[in-house]
Amino acid sequence: MTDTPDEQRPRPAPRPRPAPGPRPSPRPRVAGSRRDREDETGTRTARPAPSPRPRPEKAAADEPAAPAKPAKTTATARPTKTATAARQAKPTRTARPAAAAPAAPRRRRSALALVLALLCLVAAAGVGLLLWQRLNPSYVNSAIFAAARDGVQALYAYDYRDSEGSIEKKLAVLTGDLRQQYETDLEQGGIIEAYEQVSATTRYDVLDVGLQQVNDAQDTATLVVFGQYVVESVNSGEQEAPEGSECQVTPEGAQSCTQTLKVRMLQVDGEWKIAELTVRTTS
Repeated sequence: MTDTPDEQRPRPAPRPRPAPGPRPSPRPRVAGSRRDREDETGTRTARPAPSPRPRPEKAAADEPAAPAKPAKTTATARPTKTATAARQAKPTRTARPAAAAPAAPRRRRSALALVLALLCLVAAAGVGLLLWQRLNPSYVNSAIFAAARDGVQALYAYDYRDSEGSIEKKLAVLTGDLRQQYETDLEQGGIIEAYEQVSATTRYDVLDVGLQQVNDAQDTATLVVFGQYVVESVNSGEQEAPEGSECQVTPEGAQSCTQTLKVRMLQVDGEWKIAELTVRTTS
């Protein structure tokens, strides 16, 4: 039996696979390297598996080479609960804007200065208004004017036919030191005796009353009273009026002199009294 051409050809022998070379050894660890930092933070890195020792070349030629194993991936350990809690508990700082910090105190100081200035203006206006109202009250009790008119008329009135009654009426409208002064003068009897001898009668005819000052409570007031002081007696019509007094003799035979009085009125137990009296002019 003859061989075919294909059978006569020699078959090539299989080539032996080369043995794998030694793997590189792991690098030595250096202080402060990444692995050290990971170990300090609580991470754990798997150590590389030791590389297999190389086999002799003869055994490698006889035996087929084992397939290379894939390199194991390094697994990184998860951070522990303690490290996670420490990072969460650590407070975060918020940076403050550098430009806005000095502007806020300046605005507060400016607003405070403006408020103080407005308060000073309001206080000054209030003081001015109170002073103006005190000197020029918008409302004055009309009883003050009536009390001044009646008080001056009672103080200057006298009738020789009722001497005691006239004295009581005079003292009834006075108070304080002025009342004591009138009591002393009237008890001596000099003026009353002279009036009785000439059968004198006196009166004060009020022409006008003006308010000079009144307090806030309107229980103290200073007024100016304008009027004529009239004296009539048995010989008043026969005597000439004193020169320079600008007094005149009336057709009824009485002497009438213009007088301006300044009186200070006080409210005592609900009634107005004359505390001071000054004759300002006699024209």
